[in-house]
Amino acid sequence: EGDNENNVKSNAKQKATEQLSKSLPKSVPSSSLESTSMDRGIEVMTYIVSKTFVKEKIVAGYKPEGSPPDRKSALERLVEMGCAPNSGDAQMAFGLAGIFNLLAVSMETLRKEAFIGKEITKEQYDQLQALGKTEEEKDIEAKNDAKEEDTPVAVRERIRKLANSNVPRAMVKLLDGSASDSSQEKLFEGMGRMASEQSVRGIMIQQGCLTSCLQLDKGEKPNEAEQKILRQARSCIAKLLVTTNPSILTVSQRSGSIGPLLKLVKDSDATDLMHFEALLSLTNLAGFSEETKNRVVAQKGIPILSYAMFSEHEMVRQAATEALLNMVPHPTMMDYLKEEDNLKVWVAFALDYEANFACARAAVGCLAMAVPDPEFADALVACPKFGELIRTLLECGQLELMHRVFAVVASLIEHGGKCRDAVISTGTGSFCKAYLESYHDEKNVEEFNFSPAECGSLAATLSLAKEIVKLLS
Repeated sequence: EGDNENNVKSNAKQKATEQLSKSLPKSVPSSSLESTSMDRGIEVMTYIVSKTFVKEKIVAGYKPEGSPPDRKSALERLVEMGCAPNSGDAQMAFGLAGIFNLLAVSMETLRKEAFIGKEITKEQYDQLQALGKTEEEKDIEAKNDAKEEDTPVAVRERIRKLANSNVPRAMVKLLDGSASDSSQEKLFEGMGRMASEQSVRGIMIQQGCLTSCLQLDKGEKPNEAEQKILRQARSCIAKLLVTTNPSILTVSQRSGSIGPLLKLVKDSDATDLMHFEALLSLTNLAGFSEETKNRVVAQKGIPILSYAMFSEHEMVRQAATEALLNMVPHPTMMDYLKEEDNLKVWVAFALDYEANFACARAAVGCLAMAVPDPEFADALVACPKFGELIRTLLECGQLELMHRVFAVVASLIEHGGKCRDAVISTGTGSFCKAYLESYHDEKNVEEFNFSPAECGSLAATLSLAKEIVKLLS
């Protein structure tokens, strides 16, 4: 039975390979007859490219047996067709978009995506299906899945080969002349899949993917299908800019990206992952220059980001907090922080370190960066929970938080007057003296087995504690 099963599998692969060979035209069409033949070939390839081994053959430079040395590979011809003049208007455009899309994804990912927004997950569905199968059927299915397995490592390697073969440029060319929502959806979705691989983001930007996403315009009242396309384009922008150094972008790309990213954060139909990636990209851009901060403010970004701080997803809350942190010391951001209700929120976030440490760290960091402003310093010490904030964070035992709150305290003391008095009332001076006495000896420090990073934070907190004692003496 095992041999028969293997024979069936082998025959299926052979048949798919033959179909792949027949589907490849020798060149870009020069007549309507050749165009019709090519359309049919692309249609066949769109069907068989869902097979993992076909994807691997294509990106590996597949050519039919007996091909002359100068014949282009399957992938080279696909890219050539995509880059041809007016390719976006051609009948094959949707097929090419689908092929590029499928090459950059695994079947497992497609199955998971099919269950997004459903009442049942993929795992639950698989469990229900398994209840009606015999052990023999389960074993056969497991073997088939193992043979078709498309690992994340294999997908990332395919994406790298696609990028190096100018597939992003072909997708951009297809978009340039495409008026079809279906083709645009497949192309932007495919770009987003490719942008998930960090190593190709620079190539994609160079080949025009970011510019194409920024140029997408569906008018003031897009329909549901157009809204989905816009969401995919904005998600692609987010993925491209998460790790990209803003300095390599043009001024128009930096400024032009902020509006779409904020709209994605505001989009209630976007996934938490989309929100998270958009916020990371905004954090990256906002921290770059005064120019990008001004753009965030001009696009009403501060209210949008502050609303995202209350997301149900912990990592979205953290990313929104960090994005606003990078807006300091813009005057509009400082005005926002000085408002009593807003400041209470930031103090509450800073105190919530046990439930969400990363979010608290960003909140305390924001207070530390803002406190050199005299008006903000006055507002902070006037906050009802100021004493609790300082005492709690000093005694929390988290070196990263202690480092930041020591910085807050040192700046407040330097302001003098009521700010200095407010610090003294918290007992910070006594705490700092006791803290220095506890860790003055290197042997005492060694007993705690601190990591190298913690040793660095400890040294920074001890330095600040000494400064605070000196300032208060």
